[in-house]
Amino acid sequence: DAAELILIQNMSFEEDYNLYGECPAYNEPLVRMRETIKDAFVYKIIVDRVLVGDMIIRKRDDGSRYLRVLAIVPEYQNKGIGSKAIRLAEAEHSDASFWNLITPASNNRNCHFYERMGYRKVGEIVESDLLTLVEYRKDS
Repeated sequence: DAAELILIQNMSFEEDYNLYGECPAYNEPLVRMRETIKDAFVYKIIVDRVLVGDMIIRKRDDGSRYLRVLAIVPEYQNKGIGSKAIRLAEAEHSDASFWNLITPASNNRNCHFYERMGYRKVGEIVESDLLTLVEYRKDS
């Protein structure tokens, strides 16, 4: 599934990559994706038997969960799929002490989505002149 997941993430994050010139989940090397599948919780998001996205969650030593990737291909965005995926993941990982994630600060759609899902801004990380990331946290 690794190559298929890379394709999904490329379709989902191409706009960010083009805007910022970088995006960790864009064009991820096959070897890294295979390692991620072994070391993290990787979920395929399927709608009507069509792979439309993926979600990657890492469990941290402090009991928290890091939402590394939530990717939905553009034609399936704004249909409630991401919200449902987050709710299912949070329920499945109900033992998490808290959740955190990062997303581009200038991506208003993502920021609004995560805030609507109960995440609150806890910091910013300047990656480059073009890219500042906002860090979000949600207590369990």
